[in-house]
Amino acid sequence: MRCFVSDANNLDKRGYSYRYSAPISTGSRQYYIAMERSIWNRPFMSIDETILSTCGGVLAESLRVNKEVTLLRTEAETDTLTEALTYRAFIGHLKSLQTENVHNLVAVVYFGVEHLRTVNEHYGRKIGNAVLRSVGMRLSHLLPENATLSRVNGAEFAMIVTDVTSTSDVEELATRMRNLAVMPVYTEEGEVSVDVSSSISFSNATDGFAVLLADASAHIYESESSNLPAVDGTTAMLAAQNGSDDYVNVSDVLRHAIEDNTISVLYQPIFDVNTKRITSLDTIVRVHDEKGRTLAPYFVTAEAHRLNMSVQLTLDVLETCVKDMTAFRKVAPELDIVDICMNGSELGASVFHERLEQLTHEQPQLSFGLQLGSHAIHVAHDEVDDEVADLAALPNVELGLTNAGTTYSEVAAFAHLPLDFARFDKTVVRAFRMPRAKQIMQRMLEISRDNDAFHVVFDGVETLDQVEFIRSIGGTLAEGTLLSNAMNANEFLMRLETMGTSLPEAGPRQAE
Repeated sequence: MRCFVSDANNLDKRGYSYRYSAPISTGSRQYYIAMERSIWNRPFMSIDETILSTCGGVLAESLRVNKEVTLLRTEAETDTLTEALTYRAFIGHLKSLQTENVHNLVAVVYFGVEHLRTVNEHYGRKIGNAVLRSVGMRLSHLLPENATLSRVNGAEFAMIVTDVTSTSDVEELATRMRNLAVMPVYTEEGEVSVDVSSSISFSNATDGFAVLLADASAHIYESESSNLPAVDGTTAMLAAQNGSDDYVNVSDVLRHAIEDNTISVLYQPIFDVNTKRITSLDTIVRVHDEKGRTLAPYFVTAEAHRLNMSVQLTLDVLETCVKDMTAFRKVAPELDIVDICMNGSELGASVFHERLEQLTHEQPQLSFGLQLGSHAIHVAHDEVDDEVADLAALPNVELGLTNAGTTYSEVAAFAHLPLDFARFDKTVVRAFRMPRAKQIMQRMLEISRDNDAFHVVFDGVETLDQVEFIRSIGGTLAEGTLLSNAMNANEFLMRLETMGTSLPEAGPRQAE
């Protein structure tokens, strides 16, 4: 006589007879505890029916409790907004892999929704949540079977990929997922531009999973820091949802500012940390509404692209910079380089090419650094290779990569674009003590050493320790609040007249 679990209650085997428990459901299927006797066994007794009933009841209750516990655990470990796993589940998974997958290569890919706080401020939290939900769904759509996706912070997702056989395959997957995630999101407020950064950490034979856990902690800090308002604490300007009289249509504000050329430009000095002198200027676009409130630079760039006004915006910035640089050079003739950020729309616009070429002839003493953001990289790589080559061939024009270190798109950029410089993202410079960030920066500097014409800028320098680190790895160019705040043209001109291009005698000041 034997007892077993069966998926049928009508077994028919010659020489055997059967008794069954009540059906036991798992939700998708039904099972039975079956008792089988042959002609050589004793007959079934009433105690056998009792045993079947008791065992069936115990098993059914056990399955029910297990199902409820699993459901509760799933709910506790699932982000209700995006349906990705939670940060707690992410860390738990990493720690379990630390013991279970000692000999297997594991990768963690981070996807950060850039400037989500700005989206919340301009469109409202409801639209911000819609953007976050859409990005999560897009990332999940391309998630392979050997991977999990977690929301590890308000604006950041992390994908754990196990049993990695090729690092290049993971990098390629990360690029495809990011390309899908950055597509505009269509909401009840209209089309909202999305920017997503990505970075990858791999376990290794030397440090095992320690580097993955360390990077996980660093990313949480970086993600929280990077969602602070970019300029002067940008305020919420679409406040109609709470009945505020301060409602302003920021799209109209930006459109009129570009059409009327009332934008202004802030100048952020870039210093050589060894000579302690200004070598060039970075630019920040600034637009105000009628009440004097500031639109965040990210929003200005993204919304101008949505309004199909990026080319005009960049031309306005270019003209402003030429006018201001002419005034700056009367005081400091050695100042001849200004960097301007583009989003890619300008690359295929003949009017932009023609005006830039004209300026290089009219202003031969000036050099223009054209910075390509993540969107511009894709445009340049996929659509306008010839136009980019024409731009790079212009005298006194340099092409650069901004926000370096945050996305694997830059790998393709270095392979296909004639780049002259790169600017590290602030989050990378802030994390200079982390092995992964240090490795990224050292690798970029190796490129600059192999190519004398290529240079690297460290953005977001806020402490003396960062300056010492930059010097220790052979870096020279840096910008950030420790060295100088961004200034409008009048403020910077006054600085040049009183201090020249040098840092104060006391050297770099601690950021407040």
